[in-house]
Amino acid sequence: MPHSPPCFSRLGLSEDADARAVRRAYARELKQIDQERDAAGFQCLREAYDMALAWCAQAAEPRMPAQAGSAMHPLPPDLERGDPQHLCDLAIAQFGAALPRLTQAHLAGDDASWRRELQRILDDEAMVNVCARSLFEEVMTHLLAAGWKPGHETLLPVAASLFGWAGDRSRLLRFGEAGVLVDHAVAELALFNAQGHPALARRRRVLARLREPARPGIDQLMQDMPWLDQMLERFPNMVALVVSLDAVDDWRAMAVRAPLQPARGHG
Repeated sequence: MPHSPPCFSRLGLSEDADARAVRRAYARELKQIDQERDAAGFQCLREAYDMALAWCAQAAEPRMPAQAGSAMHPLPPDLERGDPQHLCDLAIAQFGAALPRLTQAHLAGDDASWRRELQRILDDEAMVNVCARSLFEEVMTHLLAAGWKPGHETLLPVAASLFGWAGDRSRLLRFGEAGVLVDHAVAELALFNAQGHPALARRRRVLARLREPARPGIDQLMQDMPWLDQMLERFPNMVALVVSLDAVDDWRAMAVRAPLQPARGHG
């Protein structure tokens, strides 16, 4: 019996993990990597992911003996390419290849670029396979539910639109806890976007500042905290997907310490 390859250890999986477990582990591990600053780590993870999927595909490959005198038509030569998991993996690879470009600062919030890329993947011949399309949708769900990474604030509304999550609330519920979380976030996003323009613009600026690596000044922080607290109360699931919760905790800690800071004039 062959030994399981090191790629399973990199993903934190046992040797009996299936392809679905591999995809979920990849989404989890991807959250831990800063793809812009740790290109080598991302490449290592991608290689482990691709190897693990190949291992699963080989282990699960059916061996169907030929039956003499069978009246069935011969199987098409592209049967392997028609396997849903294989087709989903191709789509994931396309998405992964596009991520470094899409997450660049000038494209992270560009709905049109993200929509174009996802639509290109979904329009691919491989995605005609309904099962493969559903598997890819599940991967996107788990990727979002795993927590914010640069660009997720754009991926959430784009994916919700392209997969029809807002119009069919049952779609996401197929994907377990991750689907429930994203479903709540999509519903909250609709309410968030339905606000009047001045309030909506202000809340968007607060969220944008939360995604910036630099901390806000004390005056700006104290102006933003009431808006942030309100969003956390009204849209908790959406906020968890579109900003880093570590940044939220950091702002709270700064706000607690703010009274100890020297008084400053208002700008």
